[in-house]
Amino acid sequence: MRIGICTPIDQIHAMEEMGFDYIEPAVVSIAQMTESEYKEALDKVKDASISCETFNVLFPGDFKLVGPEVDHDGIGEYLKGAFERIASLGAKVVVFGSGGARRIPDGISFEDGWKDFVKTARLVGEIAALYDIYIAMEPLNKSETNILNSVSQGIKFVNDVDHPNVKLLADFYHMRVEEESMDVIRKANSDILVHTHIARSQGRVFPLKAEEDAYSEFFHSLKEVGYKGRISIEGRTEDMKNDGSVALQLLRELAL
Repeated sequence: MRIGICTPIDQIHAMEEMGFDYIEPAVVSIAQMTESEYKEALDKVKDASISCETFNVLFPGDFKLVGPEVDHDGIGEYLKGAFERIASLGAKVVVFGSGGARRIPDGISFEDGWKDFVKTARLVGEIAALYDIYIAMEPLNKSETNILNSVSQGIKFVNDVDHPNVKLLADFYHMRVEEESMDVIRKANSDILVHTHIARSQGRVFPLKAEEDAYSEFFHSLKEVGYKGRISIEGRTEDMKNDGSVALQLLRELAL
């Protein structure tokens, strides 16, 4: 497995020095850059021996992805501009979380919201395919959104979307918050599981000790399905230099 970290592009050299295999910045931050800012970011990545293999925060929070206010033409225009930029930065996988943007609005049934979100995700997959990018649908806990809250739901969702570039992410933190069994990963299998995130479930901080959480069960399930992809640390720390190194070493040991 390749170990990465969710962090802005201006940290790429520090993360390279620490030993990470890649970084995972936010799509939104890249999409909103001026041309000169983007060129500066591109130069930073070109100067590094690692790249931005994955991205998160696909949509701004004020985008509407479900309900009567969805603008598919606007979504397509935004994605083409964003994907063109991130593809040049090394993007292979884009995480589709965006809990606020995908929230089912009041007055819309869950079933209708699900259908809307499936349609939107299929559009995202179609555009991603033009740039050889895979979309990793991210189940988020119920405090962050009201649709797609578990890996189990994610499996059904990806099957409903039925697009080869739309796959699934398993996030250890969200699984623990939702008290979802790590065994569900076996149902996902490596055919649709394209990316993973990890943070300690208490406090959403960097994982530092094997015994502090159910990390072993998570990695055991990943190994059982033959997962050989990426895992990104997505958490908080007040001491990046120390915690980053400790977390990286822990994840490398767990991945063996």
